[in-house]
Amino acid sequence: MRFGVFILTIAVALAACAREPLRDNVTQENVKPIEATAGMVVYHHGYDNMDRGHHEYDNVDVVVDPTYYQANPVQRGDVVYYQNPKKGGATDNGSEKEISRIVALPGESIRIDKGQIYIDGRKLDTFYGQARRLGMNVQELQAASEKSGLPDNIRVNFKTNVKFILESEETSKQPIRIPDGQYYLIGDDWFRSADSRHFGTIPQESILGKVIGYKPYCFIITESSRCSAAASSV
Repeated sequence: MRFGVFILTIAVALAACAREPLRDNVTQENVKPIEATAGMVVYHHGYDNMDRGHHEYDNVDVVVDPTYYQANPVQRGDVVYYQNPKKGGATDNGSEKEISRIVALPGESIRIDKGQIYIDGRKLDTFYGQARRLGMNVQELQAASEKSGLPDNIRVNFKTNVKFILESEETSKQPIRIPDGQYYLIGDDWFRSADSRHFGTIPQESILGKVIGYKPYCFIITESSRCSAAASSV
């Protein structure tokens, strides 16, 4: 009898481990420049919480569609413009409104283990599914910290980032069930982001619109340049 229970337990555990990863085949990683049209909100985002290694959304005028969710559901992967609750002693850039990415939806369970997000026990296998710093995941940060000739301050910084991802309470939580009407969001640069790991879920009424791109303003265009945003807003 006990042997049978043991075998059943092992079988259940193996089945859980073999669960198909959760993927996102819709959300695009690249941020696109877009001109704001009538009714759009232009928000100057002067913070690097969404940096994936190329200064995405950092010090640019972000274009927001405030009516998008009147006709469309909030989806995983959406970058949203939201009212910042500033709860739980979270360190942020002092802005009353912020942008971040939706990673878990109402009714789901989210768990974060060593920087990897799991939704209802399934690995979130997408570009925003694991902790990143300066566009690098924990393995890439570890490899970067071991390069020869690296300045000591940069090496220490990379090692600190690795320790944060692997050991912080924020990256080793028990599963959290997302309440109805609530959403869990995390910035793309985990080390620089104050988000649901700090202040919890946010209600849909705090979501003020969907970020659809950034406002282009280029002095010169080359293969290596990137449009920056104008300092003014509409």
